[in-house]
Amino acid sequence: MKKKLLLSLLVLPLLASCSGSEMFNPRFPYPGEDPKEFDMTVNFYLDNSHSDEPIYTMRWYQLEPLGECPEEAKLDNSKAADPLYPIFIGYSEYTSAIDEDLIWNFATDYKQYNVLNLYGIWVAQ
Repeated sequence: MKKKLLLSLLVLPLLASCSGSEMFNPRFPYPGEDPKEFDMTVNFYLDNSHSDEPIYTMRWYQLEPLGECPEEAKLDNSKAADPLYPIFIGYSEYTSAIDEDLIWNFATDYKQYNVLNLYGIWVAQ
């Protein structure tokens, strides 16, 4: 009798957990919900030399292009920190990049980083 009681006490929790009730798991959401979660931080800097803090930070998805530069991170020539380099040509993940191939293309470029730092690239006339 004791063996049956002990066995039923051990098996009962296992049977209850297999009852078919579904539990919510954030990694596998309910049908119709977006399964993606932001998994990357993107920091925008004025440039490499004149900004210790990002001018804008956002969360985004790894392996997915940003699409376009966020409005809060858009720079123009009036925001130049150095009068010797007054022309903004774009952002780059490299701190110094005058080659157009190294300028970040928001429509197509993506990375698989936890943190992506994009630096404003400024040139002389």
